[in-house]
Parts: sequence; C-alpha cells; structure tokens
Amino acid sequence: MLNDKQIKEIADSLLPTFLPKNDAETELAFNFTVPPNHTYKVWYEKRHSTWLFVKFEKVQIQKRED
Repeated sequence: MLNDKQIKEIADSLLPTFLPKNDAETELAFNFTVPPNHTYKVWYEKRHSTWLFVKFEKVQIQKRED
C-alpha cells in the first residue's frame, strides 16, 4: 500500500490530464489505479487559480463473478 505522500505525488502528476476546460470550476475529483489493484479517489480545490490537493480515499473494487 502507498503512503499519503506517494498518493499525492501520483495524483499531482496526473492532475494536468484531468483539468476542466471551464475556468470557473473550483472542484475536481478523479480516480486512478496503481498496479496490481490499488485504486484511489482524489479531490482537488482551486484556490487563487491554483489546484490544491484536498484528500484521498482508497476505493474498493469488487471483482465480478462471471
């Protein structure tokens, strides 16, 4: 499992690909997965034109039973 700093660093590196086209947006959330199966949801808030990391949570993905 990753520590808080690692999760933030990964999220920060992915942030540019998730930035909204609408400059009026002030909140943003996205999920990412670190192999083999660690998925996280992260939240950002825009303050003074800068996107700041707010929080994260680990997402439990349920395996499908085929």
